[in-house]
Amino acid sequence: MEGQTTLKSPWKRGGVLVLVALLGVGLGLEIRELFLPSPKPVPPPPVASEPLIPRAIPVPHGLESHATAGGLLQEINREYVEVLSRILPSVVNIFTARPVSADAGEAVPPAESGPHSSRRTLTDEETSLGSGVILSPQGHILTNAHLVKNAREIRVQIFDGRRYQAKLLGLDEPADVAVLKIEAKGLVPALWGDSDRLEVGEQVFAVGNPFGLSGSVSRGIVSAKGRNPNLSASGFENYIQTDAAINPGNSGGALINVEGLLVGINTAIYSRSGGSNGIGFAIPSKLARFAYESLVARGKVVRGFLGVEAQEVDEDMQQAFNLPDTSGALVTRVEPNSPAAKAGLRRGDVIVRYHGMNVRDPAELRLYVSETSASTEIPIIFYRDGRSLTVQAQITEQPEQGARTEEGSRWQVVRTGELGNAFAGLQIVNLDEGLRAQLGLQARAAGVYVVDVEEGAPSLDLLQPGDVIEEIRKVGKPSEKVRNTGDLLRIAAAEHGKEPVLFYIRRGGAQTFVLVRP
Repeated sequence: MEGQTTLKSPWKRGGVLVLVALLGVGLGLEIRELFLPSPKPVPPPPVASEPLIPRAIPVPHGLESHATAGGLLQEINREYVEVLSRILPSVVNIFTARPVSADAGEAVPPAESGPHSSRRTLTDEETSLGSGVILSPQGHILTNAHLVKNAREIRVQIFDGRRYQAKLLGLDEPADVAVLKIEAKGLVPALWGDSDRLEVGEQVFAVGNPFGLSGSVSRGIVSAKGRNPNLSASGFENYIQTDAAINPGNSGGALINVEGLLVGINTAIYSRSGGSNGIGFAIPSKLARFAYESLVARGKVVRGFLGVEAQEVDEDMQQAFNLPDTSGALVTRVEPNSPAAKAGLRRGDVIVRYHGMNVRDPAELRLYVSETSASTEIPIIFYRDGRSLTVQAQITEQPEQGARTEEGSRWQVVRTGELGNAFAGLQIVNLDEGLRAQLGLQARAAGVYVVDVEEGAPSLDLLQPGDVIEEIRKVGKPSEKVRNTGDLLRIAAAEHGKEPVLFYIRRGGAQTFVLVRP
């Protein structure tokens, strides 16, 4: 076989070439992996029958505030907790005990608990619940007067459960506040706030013992200020209105602002059911503090006295008295020898400014006067016959209110009949000794007593049985005194027009103008 050329198989040659090519491809891929990033694998599409699993999504740049919302709420919560933890130890639960009978379990009035009340004997106590606020380390507690008035025994339970007998230092019914004193150590007094700085919409908290549930807190806002819901005809009403839930047992408790400062004493609610309807009232801290400090210092509240009674000005009164608007206090009575009388104020004057402060209504005037110190001389601006006038009045200390007696009386009724004017349909009698005594009038008081107002009379629902008509005033004409029924009939017979008539009347101890249109 020497000299023959040996030929290699083409398959072997081709295999060598394929192998070299594969090695090149592999080497190229390795080099690519070293210098180029690998593409991410594409996940397979989800199977329709399997639910997708939710996954956390990173927050994009600029939306970090949403991620911190929980932190803000936690901070607000901590602030609430801190503020309320400071006031809760200052609010107490008040228990007032009264005698009850053995047979019926009824409260025994003091007059029936004497030696001759053999049918009903004292065996138990009736306890009513209320709240109070500690205001000094010495144990002074402020609460509502209506909670503790006539109570035989008063007990106080503080926040940690300790109970003490309380002494009543004094109460003031016009402001509905009272001050108690307990002998205890480790007390936490509340701090006074300024109710004048409150704004409508501001957050407040009511703290007390509703239905005996000690240390309860409700939150709301200041719904209104300067409310005068006429809870008392002689009271000094300038309430804070709030929608924080106030229920029986909250009376006397604290109303605080977001700083934890005492801005009011919860005292009343508007409710048909007895529960909270979102309309509650609190005595402003300014008024409560004035009464509290006076009671602690003197055992009574010393207030200023001007000596006028007044009514609100409505649109009819505005026109009748030629006034620029309906603000002010229309004077209906001036006490003889009072600061108002000495200053020259008269019935029919409309007081619009007192000591530099605008007077919106009689309640506001009453409050301003009450807070004025005795012997202070103050300027009063008022309207008389459409003109603005100014006088100086020297305020004195408010006198004690005297008691009134009641007696019976027999009358001879006079009817005004169908007159075709504002006087029609009245049944009236002269004042006599018995009526004057019953109404608390002076021995020589003049006027006519309204027995009834007939159906269809122009004054129906304006004049009432029991009113005493003392004066008649027609628009643009001088006033005329009404001493007896004859005077009224004479004035009525002379009235032929259809003009409205102002009746100046005494009603329930107060005096007021009533405008009657024919």
